[in-house]
Amino acid sequence: MPERLVLCIDLGSSSVRGSLVDEQLLIGAAWSAPLPARTPVPNFVDYDAIAVAAALEQVCDAALAEARPAAIAITNQRATTAMWKSDGQAVGPILSWMDLRTAPMCLTLAEKGISIAPNQSATKAAFLASLVPEDERPDLRFGTLDSFVLWQLTGGQVHATDHTNAAMTGFIQTVSLAWDDRVLAELGLPHSILPQVLPSAGEFGHALGGIPVLGMAGDQQASLIGLGCLAQGQAKVTFGTGTMLDQALGIEPPPDTKRKPKGTFPIVAYSQGGTVVWGSEAIALATGSMINWLMATGIMRSLEDANRSDPDFRAHSELRVVPANVGLGTPEWDFGARSVITGLDLSTTSADIVAATLDAVAQIAADLVEATVADTGHEISRLRADGAMCRNSAFVQMVADACGIEVELYETTEASTQGAALLAHAQLAGANLADYAGSLRRSPTIVSPRTPRDGTTWKARREAWRESKDLSRESIPELSAVHF
Repeated sequence: MPERLVLCIDLGSSSVRGSLVDEQLLIGAAWSAPLPARTPVPNFVDYDAIAVAAALEQVCDAALAEARPAAIAITNQRATTAMWKSDGQAVGPILSWMDLRTAPMCLTLAEKGISIAPNQSATKAAFLASLVPEDERPDLRFGTLDSFVLWQLTGGQVHATDHTNAAMTGFIQTVSLAWDDRVLAELGLPHSILPQVLPSAGEFGHALGGIPVLGMAGDQQASLIGLGCLAQGQAKVTFGTGTMLDQALGIEPPPDTKRKPKGTFPIVAYSQGGTVVWGSEAIALATGSMINWLMATGIMRSLEDANRSDPDFRAHSELRVVPANVGLGTPEWDFGARSVITGLDLSTTSADIVAATLDAVAQIAADLVEATVADTGHEISRLRADGAMCRNSAFVQMVADACGIEVELYETTEASTQGAALLAHAQLAGANLADYAGSLRRSPTIVSPRTPRDGTTWKARREAWRESKDLSRESIPELSAVHF
């Protein structure tokens, strides 16, 4: 019997990727189409809906020319928000999760006791709905990118999402995972705009001439699955446009969905059948995006510049960078913070700025580890990592040193693709996801810290980082006033 392949469609912050993934989660042929974000004014980040649909068509056509997969899986940047009419016509742009244009709306909702962050979907949906007359709103369809793409793939036959994406929208306020009528009422939105919520490992209809869609998850949850972090306490960190640390917590639901004291919050790790598995997430809003900025400005000419960085940079330099292009996430959650560079002198080179930025992202990872442990009570003794930045061995060593724990690396850095494909493969095999994932062999590379945790050097570096970060706080007071 030929090996079954899953076509995983990965909707990232800068591209749409399609990959054929086999039953051992090995990624074979892969295709990518660019998806450039637009920043028309400061704090606005969006995409052209027609460009998204065209990029999707391009990678799907290429994949089907290679092979006919047994199933399709979808993973996506979460909370990025689309609105379209029943005929498929998009309403306005697709608003990125980084878009802050609806921050004032979040402040108004907070005064009424409704907690929604600017990087969630609900207020973005309200903004997009306001672009059409009120009597036309019942004809609208809201969706995060997974829903928008599923609608495109199924020719408008399926309007659905999964629990991992739905729980991130702000339209869900309790662990019941039911759409919240009060949020809809306050935003003036009809219930009819919302997609059906289905299990992550489930059936989402048929696409591309009859291929079943059997898996769907937000990118961070898909990464958690792909890295095999399914047992309670296991954690991973993904270094992408932002940096996200997720920890699996099990089937016991949390008391509520509110943000915890150290800035983490409960998430749905995945769902299958009637089982929902919960987790915790810590978020840094701007890390890889700072690398993109260094490239755009010419400070960094290529990714090779970062790969040549000195992992011992911090031992002989006080130059510091704080990446906060769209604010600080866990633990501060200051949307008005902005990036700063301190310690510049006449000897500073572009290579120094690149190395200081990598060191800052490593310190951010340490912030996320500390916040997660404090909020969940589950110690993290080893951290699995993925994302393009993990191809840089100097950077990974910085992460291990900053966190003071071992970092596990795997052969591929595309854990989100593997995790989404795993959801579909489990469905094809009629298997429980946790059991199925446990049968796949893993051979990690372990990177150990060179600086003893809680030693004098480690403490001094952590304190210096915190002092630098404080300089970025409340740069835009009106955005810093947004709390959730």
